[in-house]
Amino acid sequence: MTRYIIRRGLQSLLLMWVATIIGFTVYQLAPGGPLQFLDSDPKKTQADVERLQRLYGLDRSVPVQYMAWAFGEDWLPATPVWRSGRCLSDPDACVHGIIRLDFGRSFHYQGQSVIGLIVERMPATFLLAFSSLFLSVVIGIPLGIISALYRGRWPDNAIRIVTVLLNTVPEWWIGLLLLIILGGYFGLVPLGGMQTIGDGSFWDRLHHLVLPATVSAIGGWIGFSRILRFEMLDVLSQDYVRTAHAKGLAPKTVIIRHVLRNALMPFVTGLGGIFLLVLSGSVLFEIVFAWPGMGRLTIDAINSRDYPLMMALFVISSFLGILGLLMVDILYSVVDPRVSYETKVG
Repeated sequence: MTRYIIRRGLQSLLLMWVATIIGFTVYQLAPGGPLQFLDSDPKKTQADVERLQRLYGLDRSVPVQYMAWAFGEDWLPATPVWRSGRCLSDPDACVHGIIRLDFGRSFHYQGQSVIGLIVERMPATFLLAFSSLFLSVVIGIPLGIISALYRGRWPDNAIRIVTVLLNTVPEWWIGLLLLIILGGYFGLVPLGGMQTIGDGSFWDRLHHLVLPATVSAIGGWIGFSRILRFEMLDVLSQDYVRTAHAKGLAPKTVIIRHVLRNALMPFVTGLGGIFLLVLSGSVLFEIVFAWPGMGRLTIDAINSRDYPLMMALFVISSFLGILGLLMVDILYSVVDPRVSYETKVG
């Protein structure tokens, strides 16, 4: 088990490194380049563009720019060919590399630290994502159990009809509709934001969180209920379940100790996927509900063509995705003792 975790950790680091190379190359080769924010300035001149290219080191080759971005400019040779004009004139302004969590300064947010902007927004995104995941599990597991135990009867049919109908409608549209009805007409929920200005108490934050978390959890509990229904129906047909009933065990004991325990094993694999789906879909929900998280920051970075901020968000999102998959692999081996990752010799 320990060897497997170490091996998967090294593989994840390698995958992360490859992801940074691909992402950096794509952003560099995109039309307009990192200085796209100048396109909206009618007073710009070619001299201004060339000056900024020298200042930020964009006149260097792409491999040199990647090495400076990844490992820092302070270790490069102190010549204009390697280091940017800003780094030569002001060593404190050098980018120390993403390996040291230094993503540079934002173009749009008046030179603020990129990592500082992301850290400021990250708690809001994680709060929404984990709340949605919690609701997905709390709602999805009971629905899957009920649907499997009452297969072909009205509870199963009702759950399947509701899940199919909700699955055909975009979740962000449901969010807008509920926001208009519950917030606009009845005033039951806030129209946006994470808290009321001047309040910020626990109950006020919870009041703002309920609707966004519930709407973003729709896809999660639909997926969980379907997975668990399928797995439970498969386990219920196994011989050891019939043997447990024949021994005279109570139906509740059979369901909890034999059926549900084994049906939840594949469920763990879907847990990480649903979390990543919720995390990636936070962009839409944060826009709809004016939630001040990383999703809105991503949209702002794209609209303002803030290259350092976009690159930082790409790296952090890739890291979270790879970390999530790694945690799922480890958790699955813990839940299912039959899984063995040790290499057998001979």
